[in-house]
Amino acid sequence: MRVGAIELRLLEHCSKVGPTTVREAADSFGKEQGIGLTTVQQMMERLRKKQLLQREQVDGVWVYQGVESRDNVLKGVVRDFVERTLDGSLEPFLLYLADPSTATKQRVDELRSIVERLSTEVEKEDGR
Repeated sequence: MRVGAIELRLLEHCSKVGPTTVREAADSFGKEQGIGLTTVQQMMERLRKKQLLQREQVDGVWVYQGVESRDNVLKGVVRDFVERTLDGSLEPFLLYLADPSTATKQRVDELRSIVERLSTEVEKEDGR
Protein backbone atom coordinates (compact mmCIF):
# COMPACT_ATOMS: atom_id res chain seq x y z
CA MET A 1 0.00 0.00 0.00
CA ARG A 2 1.54 3.27 -1.08
CA VAL A 3 0.94 6.16 1.29
CA GLY A 4 2.63 9.49 0.75
CA ALA A 5 4.15 11.53 3.55
CA ILE A 6 1.37 14.13 3.59
CA GLU A 7 -1.28 11.37 3.43
CA LEU A 8 0.36 9.78 6.45
CA ARG A 9 0.22 13.12 8.29
CA LEU A 10 -3.47 13.46 7.36
CA LEU A 11 -4.14 9.96 8.73
CA GLU A 12 -2.38 10.92 11.96
CA HIS A 13 -4.47 14.08 12.13
CA CYS A 14 -7.69 12.11 11.63
CA SER A 15 -6.73 9.62 14.33
CA LYS A 16 -5.96 12.46 16.78
CA VAL A 17 -9.19 14.40 16.22
CA GLY A 18 -11.47 11.40 15.68
CA PRO A 19 -14.40 11.48 13.27
CA THR A 20 -14.07 14.58 11.10
CA THR A 21 -15.56 16.20 8.02
CA VAL A 22 -13.56 17.38 5.03
CA ARG A 23 -14.31 20.99 6.03
CA GLU A 24 -13.02 20.43 9.57
CA ALA A 25 -9.89 18.69 8.27
CA ALA A 26 -9.28 21.51 5.78
CA ASP A 27 -9.77 24.17 8.46
CA SER A 28 -7.20 22.60 10.77
CA PHE A 29 -4.88 20.19 8.93
CA GLY A 30 -5.18 21.94 5.57
CA LYS A 31 -4.29 25.34 7.00
CA GLU A 32 -1.31 23.87 8.88
CA GLN A 33 -0.04 22.23 5.69
CA GLY A 34 -0.90 25.11 3.36
CA ILE A 35 -3.36 23.10 1.30
CA GLY A 36 -6.94 23.89 0.39
CA LEU A 37 -10.30 22.23 0.83
CA THR A 38 -10.32 20.49 -2.56
CA THR A 39 -6.88 18.95 -1.99
CA VAL A 40 -7.85 17.74 1.48
CA GLN A 41 -11.05 16.26 0.04
CA GLN A 42 -9.13 14.47 -2.73
CA MET A 43 -6.62 13.10 -0.23
CA MET A 44 -9.35 11.86 2.11
CA GLU A 45 -11.08 10.11 -0.79
CA ARG A 46 -7.79 8.49 -1.88
CA LEU A 47 -7.25 7.28 1.68
CA ARG A 48 -10.81 5.93 1.74
CA LYS A 49 -10.19 4.05 -1.52
CA LYS A 50 -7.03 2.62 0.03
CA GLN A 51 -9.30 1.51 2.91
CA LEU A 52 -7.39 3.59 5.46
CA LEU A 53 -10.32 5.93 6.11
CA GLN A 54 -13.98 5.10 6.22
CA ARG A 55 -16.85 7.51 5.86
CA GLU A 56 -20.41 7.69 7.04
CA GLN A 57 -23.07 10.21 6.17
CA VAL A 58 -24.31 12.07 9.24
CA ASP A 59 -26.98 14.75 8.82
CA GLY A 60 -26.17 15.01 5.12
CA VAL A 61 -22.41 15.44 5.64
CA TRP A 62 -19.69 12.82 5.12
CA VAL A 63 -17.77 12.10 8.30
CA TYR A 64 -14.42 10.31 7.98
CA GLN A 65 -12.45 8.31 10.49
CA GLY A 66 -9.39 6.11 10.46
CA VAL A 67 -9.66 2.37 9.96
CA GLU A 68 -6.13 1.25 10.82
CA SER A 69 -3.90 2.14 13.73
CA ARG A 70 -0.87 4.32 12.99
CA ASP A 71 1.42 1.35 13.70
CA ASN A 72 -0.37 -0.86 11.17
CA VAL A 73 -0.26 1.87 8.54
CA LEU A 74 3.47 2.39 9.12
CA LYS A 75 4.11 -1.36 8.91
CA GLY A 76 2.37 -1.36 5.54
CA VAL A 77 4.40 1.62 4.32
CA VAL A 78 7.67 -0.02 5.39
CA ARG A 79 6.62 -3.37 3.88
CA ASP A 80 5.86 -1.61 0.57
CA PHE A 81 9.22 0.20 0.70
CA VAL A 82 11.15 -3.00 1.36
CA GLU A 83 9.32 -4.95 -1.35
CA ARG A 84 9.32 -2.25 -4.04
CA THR A 85 12.55 -0.38 -3.40
CA LEU A 86 14.80 -2.99 -1.80
CA ASP A 87 13.51 -6.00 -3.77
CA GLY A 88 12.39 -7.61 -0.52
CA SER A 89 15.85 -7.54 1.07
CA LEU A 90 16.13 -6.26 4.62
CA GLU A 91 19.91 -6.00 4.49
CA PRO A 92 20.10 -2.35 3.24
CA PHE A 93 17.47 -1.37 5.78
CA LEU A 94 19.37 -3.07 8.61
CA LEU A 95 22.66 -1.53 7.47
CA TYR A 96 21.00 1.87 7.71
CA LEU A 97 19.73 1.12 11.22
CA ALA A 98 23.16 -0.18 12.27
CA ASP A 99 25.05 2.88 11.02
CA PRO A 100 27.30 4.00 13.90
CA SER A 101 27.01 7.65 12.83
CA THR A 102 23.28 7.65 13.64
CA ALA A 103 23.24 5.06 16.45
CA THR A 104 22.17 6.11 19.91
CA LYS A 105 21.78 4.07 23.06
CA GLN A 106 18.01 4.51 22.75
CA ARG A 107 17.98 3.20 19.15
CA VAL A 108 20.17 0.21 20.08
CA ASP A 109 17.92 -0.59 23.06
CA GLU A 110 14.86 -0.32 20.83
CA LEU A 111 16.39 -2.64 18.21
CA ARG A 112 17.43 -5.11 20.91
CA SER A 113 13.87 -5.15 22.27
CA ILE A 114 12.43 -5.77 18.80
CA VAL A 115 14.86 -8.61 18.11
CA GLU A 116 14.07 -10.20 21.50
CA ARG A 117 10.30 -10.03 20.81
CA LEU A 118 10.80 -11.49 17.34
CA SER A 119 13.03 -14.27 18.71
CA THR A 120 10.38 -15.17 21.27
CA GLU A 121 7.68 -15.32 18.59
CA VAL A 122 9.82 -17.47 16.27
CA GLU A 123 10.61 -19.86 19.13
CA LYS A 124 6.88 -20.17 19.90
CA GLU A 125 6.17 -20.94 16.23
CA ASP A 126 8.98 -23.49 16.07
CA GLY A 127 7.69 -25.18 19.24
CA ARG A 128 4.30 -25.99 17.75
